[in-house]
Amino acid sequence: MALFSFLLITFLFVSFNHAKVTLKTSSDLAVEISNDLVKFNFKSDSTISSLHVNEEDIVHGASRSFYLDWTGSDGEFRFSPSTVEIVEQTDTRAHFYWTQDSSRSNDALNIELHYILEDGLSGIYCYAKYFNDKSSNVSFGETRMVYRFNPNLLVIGTNQVHTGIIPTSTDINESKKVQDATYEFPNGTYYTKYDFVVYIRETQYQGVYGQGYGAFIISPSREYHGGGPMKQDLTVHDYALVTNYFLSGHFGASSFIAPPGWIHFYGPFLLHLPTGKSDNEIIASVENQVKAEQEKWPYKFVSDDEYPLERGSVKGTVTGQKSATITLFQSTINEVFDIQQMGYLYTTNTDASGNYIIDKVRPGSYKIYAYPIAGLASENLVENVVQVTANSVQTVDFNLPELENIVWSLGQANRRANEFRLADQPRNYKWQLDVPTELNFTIGKSDPKVDWYYSQSHAGTWSIHYTDKQDGKSRILRIAIAGASKSVLAVTLNGKALDELSLDNDASIYRSAMQSGKFHFKMYSIESSLVVNGENYIDLTVKSGAVMYDALSLQIHD
Repeated sequence: MALFSFLLITFLFVSFNHAKVTLKTSSDLAVEISNDLVKFNFKSDSTISSLHVNEEDIVHGASRSFYLDWTGSDGEFRFSPSTVEIVEQTDTRAHFYWTQDSSRSNDALNIELHYILEDGLSGIYCYAKYFNDKSSNVSFGETRMVYRFNPNLLVIGTNQVHTGIIPTSTDINESKKVQDATYEFPNGTYYTKYDFVVYIRETQYQGVYGQGYGAFIISPSREYHGGGPMKQDLTVHDYALVTNYFLSGHFGASSFIAPPGWIHFYGPFLLHLPTGKSDNEIIASVENQVKAEQEKWPYKFVSDDEYPLERGSVKGTVTGQKSATITLFQSTINEVFDIQQMGYLYTTNTDASGNYIIDKVRPGSYKIYAYPIAGLASENLVENVVQVTANSVQTVDFNLPELENIVWSLGQANRRANEFRLADQPRNYKWQLDVPTELNFTIGKSDPKVDWYYSQSHAGTWSIHYTDKQDGKSRILRIAIAGASKSVLAVTLNGKALDELSLDNDASIYRSAMQSGKFHFKMYSIESSLVVNGENYIDLTVKSGAVMYDALSLQIHD
């Protein structure tokens, strides 16, 4: 009996110890929060002084870590709290937040920075609530959360698409700087933080790991990010830095002007801190955690009218070109869907039958778009509106007509250069150097995957040769451009000038983008007199900068 009582008491002690979550705040706004797996010591400015996982301080040796910042019209700013509040404090969960007063500068918003810790969780949830409580607009170019960790411990970076060893400070110091955050090492290889850029809505996590520890940002939903369905952004780079960009102007996106009354939830997301005996075990833990977080979404621990727990769905069917991207976004101003910054955005692709469904959508009024990701009709972009209500399904169908009477084509109309040579390579500065200055592509003989490259990166002419015949009919030339960097592009047909394009700089190609930047589309009507019997040719001459092509085609116009 005594042994049973001892075992029972021991069991109760262990269970209670496992469940205990502690939260301590101080008058200077410093916070200590912990459970049996992790312990966070936050300083009064909301950055962190130590973070222990199984007694290992994984931020040891890191410079400033756990901070929220943004760029405004007057420079760069960091979150500066004026109060700390406790939302919930029990043995199983603790939830607190700091508040920043918008009066600190013209570029400041009212911001709440929340953290939530639960028992048994190796990690901590985070979200930020932004509110423009001023009577005037507030503009900013980017805003993000930044986490730095021990660079000697967490030496591998990943964003699901790209995984690699992160260069050390010694590596960087011994290299030659090529451009912003881009370095050439003595062995002739290149590294840039842009190697770890990713299409953020196509991934769920990014992080660093090594030697039995890891630190990963898990986003079960990407609804809160600025940018369109193909938004690209930084995730991981040197000095064991992991960042979560809420919005940015990278890769052709625009800066943002927050009008009076604007409110936005960024997150929640989980900073997951796994441990394991091997790197594979750590990644497996992350992938399992992603599934668990997706099932929990939207998180019930948030109690705020701006974060509705009851959601709706939108479904439909696309006819014509059935392969399509569907984008649903919420904005109170006239924003363009692929560079929107103000509201919440959801996106998905159709299945083989042209069907789609988007679940867990915040109630509200949305614009909904469909565009093809196959075929040749690059100009197809169909818009509608839909009112999403909680616990209901709305139906929106689309038709995307496909082209007929095609003389020739290159690529698929999907706003990417992914069908062309090198486009499947990991992002790196070197690839733009490995494309030809002059190129001759012959329709019917040349192979797009071999003979046409992802980027025309040097001043020079790429020519498309094809056979046509004079039939008295005009032609339509379509040129869809997936990205452009400081570009001037001249287009000629059989020696006759059709256009000279000066394209906005989306900074994509020279920052290691391999498939896209900002989309452009041009369509030219070609008089029948310009068509010759036999060989015809189109010259694409880059006079400056660089261009990525999405799809090109020539159509007989009846």
